[in-house]
Amino acid sequence: MTLQHFRALTQNKQNKKLLTEGVCIADRKTDEVQALLFQIEAFYVEVFFTGEGDEVLFSRSFEDVEELDPYLQTIDLSEVI
Repeated sequence: MTLQHFRALTQNKQNKKLLTEGVCIADRKTDEVQALLFQIEAFYVEVFFTGEGDEVLFSRSFEDVEELDPYLQTIDLSEVI
């Protein structure tokens, strides 16, 4: 599946695809929201929740690995270096 095919799906079908084929690879939190990052084949989907995590606010999908920066900054490499 390509990013364009994923975006053409209805929200309900996107959610189903995310749950059946997506792999949760990271998460992050701010004061206002929580985000889960999923990978499906060669693209990513970020799902944003309320601070309590009980309501999905929105999601966004992308292919550009530069969009992963907020997640990469949270990785502790001190034991590797």
